[in-house]
Amino acid sequence: MSSAPKSNPASNNASENELAPIHDFSRKLQQEGLVGRVKEYVLWQAARRGTWDGTAPRPQQAPVSINLDLTTACNFACDHCVDKDILNTGIKFEHERLLDSLHQMAENGLKSVIIIGGGEPTTYFKFEEVIYFLKERNLQVAVVSNGSGNRRILKCADAFTEGDWVRLSLDAGSDEVFQAMHKPKKKMTLDDICEWVPQIKEKNPALSMGFSFIIVWKGAEINQTNIIENIDEIEMGTARARDYKFDYISLKPFLTRSPVNNAEIMDINNKGITFDEALVRIRKLVDRAKLLETDGFKVWESTNLRVLENGTFRNYTQQPKTCHMQFFRQVLSPLGVYNCPVYRNQRHGRLGDRDAYENAVMFRQTQNTLESMLDNFNAADECKEVTCLYNDVNWWLEDLINNPEKIVALEVAEDTGDYYL
Repeated sequence: MSSAPKSNPASNNASENELAPIHDFSRKLQQEGLVGRVKEYVLWQAARRGTWDGTAPRPQQAPVSINLDLTTACNFACDHCVDKDILNTGIKFEHERLLDSLHQMAENGLKSVIIIGGGEPTTYFKFEEVIYFLKERNLQVAVVSNGSGNRRILKCADAFTEGDWVRLSLDAGSDEVFQAMHKPKKKMTLDDICEWVPQIKEKNPALSMGFSFIIVWKGAEINQTNIIENIDEIEMGTARARDYKFDYISLKPFLTRSPVNNAEIMDINNKGITFDEALVRIRKLVDRAKLLETDGFKVWESTNLRVLENGTFRNYTQQPKTCHMQFFRQVLSPLGVYNCPVYRNQRHGRLGDRDAYENAVMFRQTQNTLESMLDNFNAADECKEVTCLYNDVNWWLEDLINNPEKIVALEVAEDTGDYYL
């Protein structure tokens, strides 16, 4: 029998570090619609480790949730982009094969798709068709966009249903800072982007619209570039989001790339002003932003922002050896299939090429690769600098695998229908 694992270091501060609801992935996996899949996975892994005397086949499941990068093309030139090195490479999906892959995954248990990253999704030539295709298969769908293609989002807004969302990455309250941070390649102001939101909401009030604000402090660096500080724009950005009928603003800290393995990590360099001073300013302005909340508009602080501020973020870098969540959520990109958004376009996180889920034969081959990845990808080492949003759920699954008798008493949570992972 395997020895018991270390406990989750983040759990010791559970009351202080409460996960944002959208990041409470263990609770999501306990929903009635998913808990059976968790039990299958846990018993399979427990049988393989020898912590359970029974036998269990490998679950033949697609991931519950994927990040879908429709394109590597982008019409902005943001200095703070973590994917800057893969943009505008010319690598593309073959459209029909992409649809075949999405269909195959939907037939095997895919529940949600977050269209995000790797480029601007609304530049994809059949963006609207992809949205309708996914919704015809009763999948939850979310879109993260720079806002330049809001006209296309409006065209297919009627396809979205309750629980779907669109989040615009804007990061500023003034057009001056927006232009400096995002550098749109065609003339476009922050007002031009925001003015589409009331129209989209009018066409489909059920579609949640979010304003994404990545907080950047003086001295933060990525792509060998000093990037624009926007702390003083937090309150202005919140007022803008409220006035333009967004449902919420999401505040999160800036991420950079690790020089060791290119993972997405937090940058806490103390260049210019000290980082502690930056946190004091951030807290003050976030508190002022919260005063702008209404019944229909909320200010969301991300989990990363909470744990960065209270100083416990390093607890979330202490990972179990096995990243279990790569079984339940992955990235599908024109560059391939990857085990985590942190490692998109990184060889050590690659599960297969872009058509790895195209048909039943390729699906099984990808499952074989995934099994090998679960055994050989050492998250305790590879992710030791990553403040991982999946840390808590990975330790929860690790504990269940090492103590499979807990499966019997596993609570089934109320099914909220939120399957985004």
